[in-house]
Amino acid sequence: MITLLLAIHNHQPDGNFDAVFARGYDDCYLRILAALEAAPHIRCSLHYTGPLYEWIERERPEYFARLRALVARGQIELLGGGFYEPMLAVLPERDALGQVRRMADYCADHFGVRPNGMWLAERVWEPGLPTLLERSGMRFTLLDDGHFRYAGETGALQGYYATEKAGASAAIFPIDQKLRYAIPFAEPVQAVRTILELGELHGSLEGGPVVTYGDDGEKFGMWPGTKEWVWDKGWLSEFFRLLGEERERIATGTFSEVLATRPPSGRVYLPTASYEEMGEWALPPSAQARYLAVRHRLEERGELEEARPFVRGGIWQGFLAKYPEANRMHKKMVQVSDRVARAIEQAPDSERNALMTRELYRAQCNCSYWHGLFGGLYLNYLRDAVYRHLLVAEAFADAALGRPAPGWSGGVAVETAVEVRDVDGDLQDEIVMQSPSIDLVIEPHGGGTATELGYRDKSFMVSNVLSRYEEGYHAKLRAHLAAGHSAQSDLPQSIHDLVQVKEPGLDRYLVYDRYPRASFIDHFLSHDATVESFAAGEERELGDFVGARYRHLGQGQLERTGRVDGRRVQLRKQFSLAARELKVTYRISANAPFEVLFAPELALTLLDGHSQERIYRLPDRDLVSAERPLASQGVWQEVPSLALCNEANRFRIDLSWGVRRPTVWRFPLETVSMSEAGFERTYQGSVILPLFALRLGSTTEELTMHLSFNDL
Repeated sequence: MITLLLAIHNHQPDGNFDAVFARGYDDCYLRILAALEAAPHIRCSLHYTGPLYEWIERERPEYFARLRALVARGQIELLGGGFYEPMLAVLPERDALGQVRRMADYCADHFGVRPNGMWLAERVWEPGLPTLLERSGMRFTLLDDGHFRYAGETGALQGYYATEKAGASAAIFPIDQKLRYAIPFAEPVQAVRTILELGELHGSLEGGPVVTYGDDGEKFGMWPGTKEWVWDKGWLSEFFRLLGEERERIATGTFSEVLATRPPSGRVYLPTASYEEMGEWALPPSAQARYLAVRHRLEERGELEEARPFVRGGIWQGFLAKYPEANRMHKKMVQVSDRVARAIEQAPDSERNALMTRELYRAQCNCSYWHGLFGGLYLNYLRDAVYRHLLVAEAFADAALGRPAPGWSGGVAVETAVEVRDVDGDLQDEIVMQSPSIDLVIEPHGGGTATELGYRDKSFMVSNVLSRYEEGYHAKLRAHLAAGHSAQSDLPQSIHDLVQVKEPGLDRYLVYDRYPRASFIDHFLSHDATVESFAAGEERELGDFVGARYRHLGQGQLERTGRVDGRRVQLRKQFSLAARELKVTYRISANAPFEVLFAPELALTLLDGHSQERIYRLPDRDLVSAERPLASQGVWQEVPSLALCNEANRFRIDLSWGVRRPTVWRFPLETVSMSEAGFERTYQGSVILPLFALRLGSTTEELTMHLSFNDL
């Protein structure tokens, strides 16, 4: 008798749109539950992440009673995990434990059971995790069979395997890749045949063969083409019916039962790994191309299967090197976690501690920190959710710790807090400035730029932009557009194989930034420069200040002596915070007379570049409709000031420059990324470039930029 272990992982990330939760519920989660109710002979394990549990509890509470009934009759085993689906391997240990225990407590409170095992987010495994599993009360987890191949395991992988770290033990069930690809993409009869074939391979296991399947619930209705295939054409009901017909050869069961009644199939020590595709995505584009080329050559020679265990991509942490924006989010999360921990230690058992811990945990949802096939990091609203939760948690912690003391009190100005420390883990110090309303991080070694600018009063990170990166799959997009549309199979395809384009002409937006986008990047340009060439990354820099190292003179003052069109130029800029205003004062001098355009770049976001709730406004003129959206591109002459208005969040950013009236360029940062729905264009932020005509040599030019936050 073959024991089939079915595990379905259901997840929606924190910060996703309510409509997406609702569609997932209607097209997947409710239908899966109803199918199980109609097939009592099918036993399986279900995993729901915290954001999804909370949405269902709030919006569809009747679902819990039905799920509770299936759990009570032993048909369903609930899997635990980190509550908000964090990447456990990159969390402070206290948070990893807290997340897993929160999920166990939630299941006990709502369904009367504590999970015995857990789903591991994105199946990212590290050798130290058995300690975490044991300490959190989890006895087992599931990982792809590829993890085992990387450890040198060959042949049929049977049942479960024992592993440990310094005496802390855990069981690991190997998910069979063939079965993961067959369900639900092969015909139901073929999926059952695959189970039987695997059973024959596993026949030597004591008590009979055990076959494990585990994958995303969204494959059953949310991935392209699967709603019609799985539900309208009856794939799942037919699959369950066929399993019922094969009861004498196939019995569905639960992981805990196998763990309790069968010995382990062996001992294994797995390397750091995730599923195969994740290893590819974590590589830089050039490395991805080499990796895929090697795999292709091996496949052509018929050697890929033999070499597969030894041809691996990168590890998940590679995303933190690949995307500075992901690294900054991660490091801010760690720092807020430290601050929260100090606040809890100072004032234990308070209601505030529970609230700020929940906000911190919500900010640890893994989806926003990486990008592969799914939108993840490229979805600005997911990044916004991370920053929003972090700023709220930080505010709670600051209140508990008596910070920030600086700012405005009773109308009297108090000194701004200034710290010098390594914020992003690059072994280089940043300048951290804070008032009660503004968070600011300045990177002296990266061009003297502001890499973090947050409005604390609204928990809004206006610096939350994403640079335009080359991605390995852009070559696939170009090839697809060049070849035209090809015929599709009648069977639904895995999203790993689909090539769909959500709008024509996307190749026009394959523009890549030469430097990370931030604010107060110091450009020197010729007088014939254009916004079009600058936006396309084709404009020649006359200076060598972009990305260069500045010297910190103390209290937010930076200095650098460089070259502009062959002349020696000294630039000093002073960052100052006061309540809701950031002021940046420039003093620029040269050793020889010449004229040049100085353009300090700002890169800001209010999230939506096309909404009428988030627009540009100029005080001295009425803008036509095409000029107002933040995703517009163009030039304004003689601008005394401008505002970025956020009606949705009820605040605006006012920019001004004293008595000067510069020309102002503006253009959107728009990326082309791949998601489960196809290639798409996403607004990431707006670049605003005031152009100041300077005459250097005989005098020192001084100019001031004011950026203030004002509530609407």
